Amino acid sequence: MWFSIEIDYPVERMERNRRRIEARWRFEYVDRVPVGFCLAPRYFAPLFGMRYSDFFADAETQFYWQLQFAKRRIEQVPEDAFCAGPAIHVGPYFDNVVEADAMGAEVIWPENETLQSRPTIHTVEEMERFEIPAPTCGLWGRMAEWWRAMRELADETKLTFNGQEGRVAMNPLGISGMGPHMTAVDLVGTDFYWWQVEYPEACHRFLDKITTAMLQADAYFRTIDPRPRGGLALAEDTAQIMSAAAFREFCAPYDARLYDTLGSDQPWGRGMHMCGDSAHLHQALVEDLRITSMDLFGYRVPPGVAAKNLGEKGVALWGNINPMLMRTGSHAEVKAEALAALSAMAPCGGVMLGDGANVCPGTPLENLAALTEAAEEYGLPPDTGQRGRLKA
Repeated sequence: MWFSIEIDYPVERMERNRRRIEARWRFEYVDRVPVGFCLAPRYFAPLFGMRYSDFFADAETQFYWQLQFAKRRIEQVPEDAFCAGPAIHVGPYFDNVVEADAMGAEVIWPENETLQSRPTIHTVEEMERFEIPAPTCGLWGRMAEWWRAMRELADETKLTFNGQEGRVAMNPLGISGMGPHMTAVDLVGTDFYWWQVEYPEACHRFLDKITTAMLQADAYFRTIDPRPRGGLALAEDTAQIMSAAAFREFCAPYDARLYDTLGSDQPWGRGMHMCGDSAHLHQALVEDLRITSMDLFGYRVPPGVAAKNLGEKGVALWGNINPMLMRTGSHAEVKAEALAALSAMAPCGGVMLGDGANVCPGTPLENLAALTEAAEEYGLPPDTGQRGRLKA
């Protein structure tokens, strides 16, 4: 064995988590709304006194730290979504810069901050000359290499939960989920917004190339890891400052192409994430993209608006407590906001309470616990006749 890790977490609690999560996807509840957080590796690095840049040293180093972070999370963070069975899931992780790097953006590797992409396309002429990269370019190639290395390490790792055998499982190998428009802004910068007004056809050609590159990369990844995926989750954070008309022209067709190829109509099959205030785009997300879940949506969207625009139309909701309040507010303030969100959203069904979005480093555990306490105190929503009020 390469490594042995023991986690203190009862199997009975895993089973309760599993039942809550599975019921959520049926727009039902077992005993309460489940809770889940976006806890990225950047959150855990300071807890271990390590430089975040060391997390990216090599595949073996990252594998080791993913196990350590998972153990800390499972044993100390009160949530349902992360441990619903005797397994830890791992895979290559490079923040949100994978597609941008593979397509030519410059990536900055800070010592103690998240990875950042810097634009390398500065003129429309340069954008027109953009060539579709090979699926092995940049971080795409490193993703495949590290995935193979981590799979070997996983096979040689002994994992137990309270003495019972578990396993280290590999996440599916695929594109990271950054949408085509988000990747375009990574490559061009904010000029891409006004280029869409002045040079729309050139922008469409660029977005088409980016989408084609993503599909080719994902097809390549599936030759390495052919397991079925079941769906696709996308992020289009750069879209929330656009008008609905611009979104429908410059985002929806390319996201739809990815969804139609890689997604599914299962409740988890066409996921979307947007930070910021996305309320003006909700109709397009439902009608044009047929999203099935809104994942860790931004706290700027009032929960009542998310419920009306999305939850009542059959979109599963995950969010959306203010991450800054979670970091600096009192336990009572966080719990009150969580209870208000539950009151607005839980009757829709399909809700998971969480941050909106990304738990900040330094957020105290007691404020994470406030969400679970709120879910337990709220219990089951009142019977409103909607699709979500179900069932023991």
